[in-house]
Amino acid sequence: MRISVIIPVYNEQENLAKRLSFLCNQTDKFPIEIIVSNSPETTDATPNVCKNFSKLHFINAPKKGRAAQMNFGANHATGEILLFLHADVELPTNFYEEVTNAIKKGFKAGFFAYQFDKETTLLNLNSSFTKKDGFFAGGGDQCQFFTKETFEKLQGYNEVFCIMEDFEMMDKVRKSRVPYTIIQSLATVSARKYDQNSWLKVNLINGYVFLKYKLGVHPIKLRKTYKSLLRESV
Repeated sequence: MRISVIIPVYNEQENLAKRLSFLCNQTDKFPIEIIVSNSPETTDATPNVCKNFSKLHFINAPKKGRAAQMNFGANHATGEILLFLHADVELPTNFYEEVTNAIKKGFKAGFFAYQFDKETTLLNLNSSFTKKDGFFAGGGDQCQFFTKETFEKLQGYNEVFCIMEDFEMMDKVRKSRVPYTIIQSLATVSARKYDQNSWLKVNLINGYVFLKYKLGVHPIKLRKTYKSLLRESV
């Protein structure tokens, strides 16, 4: 089975170089396709970084937004399995075996539990919740994957959602009763958001925006609220 790893990017040159080095090495061992779906608003050296790696497909998405970029990448994918990876998230070294084994067991979708790239008691508490299914399970940092057939049946990511597109997708997965699993081999997520703000602030904002999403607030308003409250480097 071939896995298409789709990476939506917006000014992620530093993180992207790290991800691509690992993934390109994996293509020597397993049938993996790497697709970098670049935002039309990218202004850094992301395209030049990608030129250093021959074993990938670099595409310029015509529409900005993670959902649109991921859908554009999926349209170009040739794998039977689609895996969506954020540029600041590192997959476990055995991700290919874990994902293909899950599909062989009959799961049509899934995501990874994760740890942070720095260890504190509070961050460890956050990561512990990613190992179980629940209200907040399945966010984009957990590297969602689907069979291509399932992804197409779900009609991809909803491009209206300029934020929370990952949770909206998981709502569709659950409503459609798509069998999914949580892989316990840990992905590694950047803690930069917590470094730039604070553990309490990030969690309060995430909870607040998630609640507004569940109450049906329009995604544009959600994004405006999120951006106004949280400090991010990108």
